[in-house]
Amino acid sequence: MSERKLVNPETPSGVATAANTSASTAAAARSTAAPPSMTLRARRRREEAVRRLVADVQSTGVSATGTSWERSDGTTSAAASSRETQDWIVACTVATALEKGLDRDLHAELVQEAKDNAGRIGQICHDHADVFLASVAKVAALATPSADLANGLRDAWKELEHKTSGPMCNAGTQWEDACQSYARARTLQIMVQACKMVAVQLERARKQATQGRPRAALDAVDKARKALSMPMQELILQYSGSNSGDAINLWKEATAGSSGSMALASPAKDGFDKEDGTGKSDSDNNNKMLLNLEQTPFGQRALLILPKIENEVLMNARRNLNRWFLSLRSGGDGARIGRAVLRQCAESVSIGTGQLGLGGQLPSAYVWRAKTADNLMARLHQTGKVARAVRHGYWFDRDANKESERIEGFTKMGMERRAEAVASAFGWYRCWDDAAALLVDPSEFMDGDSSKAGLSGSRHGLSGSRHGGLSGSRHGMRGSRHGKRTLGFRATTSSRSQAFQDISSTLGPAGAAVMATTATSKWGDLLLPPILHDKGSNRQEEDDKLLMLAESVHPVRRAELAFNLLGRSQEFVAYYEHNRFGEMIISDSKEEKKSTLSSLTGDDVTVGTDRIFFAKTFPHLCASVVGFSAVEAALELGTFSDDLEEDKNMRKGMAGNAKSSSINHSRFRESSERYERSLISELGRVVRSRAIRGSLAELVRSSAIMAAFRGSLKVVHPSSTTRRHDKDLMALDVDILVTAVKIAQDEQLRATSAIVADDIKIPMLVSDALSSLPMYGHSPKATTGIPEPEEVGLPFGLVQMKQIPQKADTDLQEQARTSFNRAPIDEVFTFSASVPVVLRALHARAIAIAAFALTQEELGQKFPEKKGSPAAGFVLDCVEECINVTAIGLKDTDNVLEEGSVEKAVQVMANISALQHCLPRFFGTLMRGLCHIGLIRADELEETFAYAEKTLKGADKACDAQVGSTYSLVYEICRNKIDSHLNYALESFNWIAKTVRDTPNAYCEGLIGYLRSVFASLGPMDEGSRAGLHFSCLGHVAERLVKLLAGKPGDTTTFDDSGLPPLSRIDAFGLKNLRQDCQAFQDFADALGIPQLSDCFNELKTLTDVMLDKELPMLLLPENSAIRRRKYPILSLEKVGNILEKYVGTGLGDKLMGGGGRNVDILFIDKKEVGQLVKIVRSQF
Repeated sequence: MSERKLVNPETPSGVATAANTSASTAAAARSTAAPPSMTLRARRRREEAVRRLVADVQSTGVSATGTSWERSDGTTSAAASSRETQDWIVACTVATALEKGLDRDLHAELVQEAKDNAGRIGQICHDHADVFLASVAKVAALATPSADLANGLRDAWKELEHKTSGPMCNAGTQWEDACQSYARARTLQIMVQACKMVAVQLERARKQATQGRPRAALDAVDKARKALSMPMQELILQYSGSNSGDAINLWKEATAGSSGSMALASPAKDGFDKEDGTGKSDSDNNNKMLLNLEQTPFGQRALLILPKIENEVLMNARRNLNRWFLSLRSGGDGARIGRAVLRQCAESVSIGTGQLGLGGQLPSAYVWRAKTADNLMARLHQTGKVARAVRHGYWFDRDANKESERIEGFTKMGMERRAEAVASAFGWYRCWDDAAALLVDPSEFMDGDSSKAGLSGSRHGLSGSRHGGLSGSRHGMRGSRHGKRTLGFRATTSSRSQAFQDISSTLGPAGAAVMATTATSKWGDLLLPPILHDKGSNRQEEDDKLLMLAESVHPVRRAELAFNLLGRSQEFVAYYEHNRFGEMIISDSKEEKKSTLSSLTGDDVTVGTDRIFFAKTFPHLCASVVGFSAVEAALELGTFSDDLEEDKNMRKGMAGNAKSSSINHSRFRESSERYERSLISELGRVVRSRAIRGSLAELVRSSAIMAAFRGSLKVVHPSSTTRRHDKDLMALDVDILVTAVKIAQDEQLRATSAIVADDIKIPMLVSDALSSLPMYGHSPKATTGIPEPEEVGLPFGLVQMKQIPQKADTDLQEQARTSFNRAPIDEVFTFSASVPVVLRALHARAIAIAAFALTQEELGQKFPEKKGSPAAGFVLDCVEECINVTAIGLKDTDNVLEEGSVEKAVQVMANISALQHCLPRFFGTLMRGLCHIGLIRADELEETFAYAEKTLKGADKACDAQVGSTYSLVYEICRNKIDSHLNYALESFNWIAKTVRDTPNAYCEGLIGYLRSVFASLGPMDEGSRAGLHFSCLGHVAERLVKLLAGKPGDTTTFDDSGLPPLSRIDAFGLKNLRQDCQAFQDFADALGIPQLSDCFNELKTLTDVMLDKELPMLLLPENSAIRRRKYPILSLEKVGNILEKYVGTGLGDKLMGGGGRNVDILFIDKKEVGQLVKIVRSQF
């Protein structure tokens, strides 16, 4: 210690010297303390470990001291933490030293270090003692002046306190109280204004909720809630009308020293809080006493009202939504919208592009189509019947403008004009009277009081002929000389067009003009459903509903908005889908099933008859589905605005909310499209199931609705993915075409049977028929190359089918005429009064089929593949089938067989032949109409006409089959009558006459009389059939007489079909009388004027002549066979032998007594000679 040199520790050299000295001293101490047995290396490692521990202790002390310097703010927590850390480090160092066995070395090192530090401190104090003592002396010298100064300051403070600062403090205190009162008054005013604003917003929210405006109501609720929950500082800043600095001062003044209800609770913000000496803010001290509007009684009542208003908004939204659901379903708004869309879409399609459709602007549209069809007809080669017949009865320059003017004067653009244009294109008004019934709807010809009203609508129908009409006409049956019973048809006003005519005739021109605005044509009634008519009492209302469609969906928008604003969008989605896209359980005959159509309309689609379904239910279903799609499309359009929300900012917010509403509404799209597909699919299934039991008129009308239905869906909701599957969903396939053909066949057969059943089957008089022709049929004589027009009422060549009177009838009528009665001889047609009516029904049904095919093609129906136009081929096939059943119905087999009248059977045959005669021109008219309406394109023309020729041949064959069958029926009736007459007259006839008659037998005269009456009734037949029937009847008579004469008694093989056995005995007088009968038959045959007709009796004449020939015994000899064959070429020795076996020869008594007829130049054979001759004859075969 004595050898230690003192240095100044403040200088760097001093510090370094002190450090070196301490280190060397420590090393010396360690060297002395270390065990003497340790090696140098171990000793060095031990010294280094001790040195590191000392360094750790020293660094811990410096670090703790530095930490206390950094934490000079005097915080108790920081100092305590530093001391704890220092203690922990020292404890760790000591523990480490103990663990390593260095505790003694560490203790010695630390003790030595403490001694060194104490010496260094003593040296520093010794070095600075003089300077410290000098400074203490100076401070002691200043004690007296400082005391004087303190006394002066104390006197000045007393003077200021009692004479100057007291009044000023009182004035300042009063000023502070005034400022606080003012601030509190301003604060109270602001609170009142805020409360008033909340009350106004509550009232506005209540009114808007009552009016069904959820956005405005909830905006008002949000404003009121915001004002209630806003801190008072922000209220003051918002309603004070000053800047933020003034607002801060006002807040400080209002809250300075405040307590109770005037304190406002708010966190520190924008310098409103001030720290005091304890480190706490004013707001922390007064937090429990500060308020906002929610904590006031007014705010508490307002908070109770706000949920009620929100609930009222939801209830009003739900209520309006339910009302909207009911208006669409039970109220019928959806169906009204759908009817308006269907009608407008159908009108647009019928008018066409450039108003050149079938229902477009006249005369341009109709004349253009007629000229196009006429040009197509001009290209045809005149090789077939149809191609030649298409030019008959039509001339473009004469008929096109006339038909166009008629349509234009009766209808206006739209579907009704389209229906009339289709009928005119197929020549309806060129062929029939305007008042003629169509006979397509089954109600016009089925049994009932008013079932046959349509059968009396034509001048040449069943009421237009003296031979087949009603009693109300001068040509009626009650005034006819050919019949006594009436047809029983009752002319009623079952159709609207007939009722319109009757009423308009009583009202006069003015009344008819008024009625014309609401009445529709017959073709409009037949081809168009009432839902597509342009005229109707509810049309304006339905159009208005369609125009207001975009606004009518506001309840849905408002309800969706209300639920979304209140955070209940999922609830709205579930509620809307349940009520909008739900399904209804309906009970079928076998099981219960779900129906979307029933849920849409509220009615069970399975209830009701087929007639009610097609008349009412089906149009309503189509309109409802279209209305559904229109509403769904309107819901996708976008936003709407309320009239009362005029604020710009509010409109901006509305636009944003509406955009989000549109996004939310997209969630309904999938459900909507799925529901729409279900609706269309079920509608297709229902139509298919009902179609097989419908009528042709119902199918045509339903097809028109379906065409308008599919077009309407494409127009009102094109964005729906269901549009790609409409055709498949509606189940459009060839089944509906096959069903239509079957129904058309059945109805045509029933109509023909109903017409023919009450026809007396007597030919029409030409004079009676042509006397009532309208002016349309009386055109001037056509010049060369211009075809004559069709005869109205007798079209397609019927007027040319007149009977050619037989010469005998002509002579008889000429003899009956006198100088006083020079009236012309009556001409008659070959057909009866039912043929024009049947042909009219067939023509109308063909037009209906063509209209059906046209609408099916518009629907996208795929017709069966045929050469040419598939649609035209379908029409031709259906017409062919209808012609087949018409020929069957004209046959009227049941009534003819029951009555057994030859005249009726002949007339039936003539009627079928008349129908067959009309077919080429009928097909030509149909083909022109098909070209007119566009079912035949230019590239399909040749092939389609070739197919028409094939179809015409099939119809001809069908008519030929029925004509042949009817011919067989006529012959059968005649043969049965002949057999009955012969059986009755000859069953017990005595052929042993003993004398010769001067006249034919009674049976012969009666049979000739019957045959004369039969042959007189064959006038309607064609010449070939008539001649053939003459040969058949007379040949049958001759055959019966030959079998009667030459048949072998007892041999059934020689019997005739009637079962009358051959005669068993006959004498020469009987043979002579039979020869006279044969001559009478031949004379009758010659009088008929048919060449070679008398040859039918040659065999009978030969047999009778040979039996009366006196050279018979010689001629029967074998050696005279050549002479016999030359004289009697058709003689049969077998039949001669049979006659000889029945021959009653003369005996001895006859020779002695002498017969009365012996003077007759005939052969009399003895009994012995008879036997010899029989042997001679039998020997030759």
